[in-house]
Amino acid sequence: MESTIRKLAGDEFLDFAYIAIQAFPANKENTPEYKQKLAANLRRIHEESGTIEFYGLFRDRKLLGGMRLHTFEMNLFGKIVPAGGVGLVAVDLLHKKEKVAKELIGHFIRYSREKGASMALLYPFRPDFYKKMGFGYGTKMNQYRIRPDSFPSNGSKEGLAVLGEADKEKIRECYNRYAKKTHGMILKNGFDMDALFKNPDNRVLGAFNGEELNGYIVYGFEQVDKQNFLRNNLVIREFIYETPDALTSIAKFLNSQSDQIERIVLNTQDDGLEYMLGDARNGSEYLIPSVFHETNRAGVGLMYKVIDFNKVIVDLEGRTFNNVTANFTMVVHDSFESGAPAKISFRIEDGKLLKGKAEDCEVEIEMDIADFSSLMAGSVDFGKLHRYGRLKLSRPEFAPLMEQAFRVNEKPFCTTPF
Repeated sequence: MESTIRKLAGDEFLDFAYIAIQAFPANKENTPEYKQKLAANLRRIHEESGTIEFYGLFRDRKLLGGMRLHTFEMNLFGKIVPAGGVGLVAVDLLHKKEKVAKELIGHFIRYSREKGASMALLYPFRPDFYKKMGFGYGTKMNQYRIRPDSFPSNGSKEGLAVLGEADKEKIRECYNRYAKKTHGMILKNGFDMDALFKNPDNRVLGAFNGEELNGYIVYGFEQVDKQNFLRNNLVIREFIYETPDALTSIAKFLNSQSDQIERIVLNTQDDGLEYMLGDARNGSEYLIPSVFHETNRAGVGLMYKVIDFNKVIVDLEGRTFNNVTANFTMVVHDSFESGAPAKISFRIEDGKLLKGKAEDCEVEIEMDIADFSSLMAGSVDFGKLHRYGRLKLSRPEFAPLMEQAFRVNEKPFCTTPF
């Protein structure tokens, strides 16, 4: 049966709310009142955000599934480029295994291309499911659970202040300055800032240098023991800092909470936090042989897919390929979009990526689109893909040169949930 995918309208948001509640039942009430409330909120976002739209898949005029589509501005190695994002992909339970999700993701990719994006992003409900669709892993997320007194206390609290709605623009300016200097970050808009203060559980603390905000945390609390209201953790939901002084000031604030807070819970893609802390252990007391103390949990999440080979060359203008000069062809397999592999010729000239010519090819590199996407995003090393057997080289002697070309100093960071 032929499908139609289009924007949701009117009472269709109620139908989608029902599908979403059944697909993702955790923390959602299966009541008419909650359904109405969720539908109204989704419709408000659709109509007011300016960057988010909801689409549904219909067969025989019946809504079988839907998704939330985002248009982002993302830092790709120093250049701000458009990127596509998808979330809340939900399928009616009666129509699972009928390729509804596959058709929705295919539409999302086409939608993002039309918006000028060379990369599409998503958070997977199952990483293997989306890897089969060609999405490659981004940078791991690390969860630290830190005793407050393990944070350094040598900073100054002089510039610290509690922030409110009146500070929204200063928060956005601080965040976007940081995002424009950090590969992988997504810029915030006014709608994002409104959402920050719509959540009553959010508290915001800022670090000022004079009138300029140089860092902030968004945080809340979680009860450790339901039988004892005095046992709580402080959960950091967003942590942005532009300067070492801003970091040490916020660290001093966290250190000073040790009398009432058991652990600071911090999710970050920075995997070197232990160098700042007095005690980086997470409280599990788990010992990894022979004697390695557990500091954090880690997991894969945000995934990337290159969806436009020509556009990604333009978008990667900010990436330096380490002064390498080489001509090569990538043979990229993408079973989700095409049976035949794509062949893209590249030239790197003094570290700058350019479109190449097939006749100038010195080496052919064959790989899957998911690994190609991770490589282009800078979240995996060329050498690792080669050693793991995830790519093939027509001339193995080129491996050291290609490894040098694709080496990066910083993997992509992203703090935007969607």
